[in-house]
Amino acid sequence: MSETIKINPKQPEDELIGRAVRVLRKGGVIGYPTETVYGIGSNIFSEAAIDRIYNLKNRDRSKALIVIAADIIQIGDLVEDIPEAAERLMENFWPGPLTLVFRAASELLGSPFHRSSTIAIRIPDSPICLALLKSSGFPIISTSANRSNEPPAVTAQQVNEIFGDQLDLIIDGSETLSTTPSTVVDVTRLPVRVLREGAISKLEIDTVLESV
Repeated sequence: MSETIKINPKQPEDELIGRAVRVLRKGGVIGYPTETVYGIGSNIFSEAAIDRIYNLKNRDRSKALIVIAADIIQIGDLVEDIPEAAERLMENFWPGPLTLVFRAASELLGSPFHRSSTIAIRIPDSPICLALLKSSGFPIISTSANRSNEPPAVTAQQVNEIFGDQLDLIIDGSETLSTTPSTVVDVTRLPVRVLREGAISKLEIDTVLESV
C-alpha cells in the first residue's frame, strides 16, 4: 500500500500540502482528489514521472495526458495563444470541470509530455488541487486514477486498491463529489469541437459561445 495522508478537502493544511509538493518536486507520482474523480499526477516537466504514469495506467503512448494549472499565468507558458472562444469558456467555467485543448507553445514541441502540437489544460475547482499547484509553482499531470478502460477511483482507498505501492503518495480528500469526468473542448479551430461531453453539457458550451 502507498503512504496515504488525509487532507481537509475544503481547507487543505499547508504542512500536508507541502509534503505532497516535495514528492512532486523530486519527480514522484501521487494520487489525489479533484472535483470530479481521483487522479494520478506528477510534475509536467519530469520525463521519468510521465513515463511511469503511462506504464501505471497501461495507457497508449499516442494518447496525450491532461494538465491542471493554477492560473492564466501558468497556462500562458504552455500555449501558443488563447483564442476568443477559449476566453469565453474560461470566464464561464473555470475553475471547474472543463478541459480546453490549445495549440502547444513551441517550447513544448517534442517534449515527452504531449507528443503532439496540442495540449489539454484546465483549472480545477478543487482546493486541494489549487493548493498543490500554487505551492509547487508548476503545472501538474491530471489523468484519472485507473487502468486504461477501467472505471476511475472516487476514493483514496480505491486508488490504493488499483495501484498498491506503485505510487509515492496518495492524498485522501474524502470521496469525490462527482463520478463524471471533465468535458473536453478543442479550441484550436472554429467552430470549436466538444471532444468529450462530461460534467458540462454540450448545450451549456454552445449557449456560452452563441451569447453576445
